[in-house]
Amino acid sequence: MITRRRFITGGLGAITALFGLSLVPEYKIIDQLVNSIPVLLYHRVGPEADDLTISTTRFEQDMASLAEEGYHTLSLAQVARRLQEQQPQLPDKPLIITFDDGYLDNYTNALPVLQKYSMKASFYIITGMMGDTDRLTGAQIREMAAAGMDFGSHTVTHRQLAELTPQEVADELHQSKFALEQTLGKPVNFIAYPCGSYRPDTIQAAGQAGYIGGFSTQCGLAMFNNHFTIKRIPVFHFDRSIAYVLLRKGLIPSMLG
Repeated sequence: MITRRRFITGGLGAITALFGLSLVPEYKIIDQLVNSIPVLLYHRVGPEADDLTISTTRFEQDMASLAEEGYHTLSLAQVARRLQEQQPQLPDKPLIITFDDGYLDNYTNALPVLQKYSMKASFYIITGMMGDTDRLTGAQIREMAAAGMDFGSHTVTHRQLAELTPQEVADELHQSKFALEQTLGKPVNFIAYPCGSYRPDTIQAAGQAGYIGGFSTQCGLAMFNNHFTIKRIPVFHFDRSIAYVLLRKGLIPSMLG
């Protein structure tokens, strides 16, 4: 059986040579990558692709490829345990799938594909837009949660947190968390920062608001060395195969630091 460490080690030599990383101790790179997890970032799934939308056909191709390659998606409960423990038990080839903004097509188009391939995903909701045209309703969120999907906060208004006053940041964090917890009837522990915007005091405020982790838009594999700046890998319609996305936007940026 090929372990994750052997899989990474096997392909590392060519990549380090190609990108001039031969002076970096290989064992350090391997240790980092073995303990990392790719976190995919999607927004919309629809009939036609645009800046934030990938086609339903492409999304199904992504999920089929990931399933065929043996990836196992993690729930937010598993992510929480990963943050709180040094070496928690995780499945082989773990993966996290996230969606930002809470669009209606996450329910109509993405959910059936996720279920078809037994994939979990977490959806980050702008609570001030719940129920708006083209956005998820509370009832749909509860239905998705009952189907095994997870939810986190994407603030109330989707304003960039780095541009707000400390009180405005606190309001965005607390109020969105409360609204989602009321909708779901259970704790909400994660936030995804709108547009990846945050300051050092934003991270502190997120912890004070009761979150245990925060997702950024910084590209790379999630190393979990900081619970509140977890990296993600954005997926766009113009990207090549999902395998290419994982390599070009995940593995290589993480190796380059």
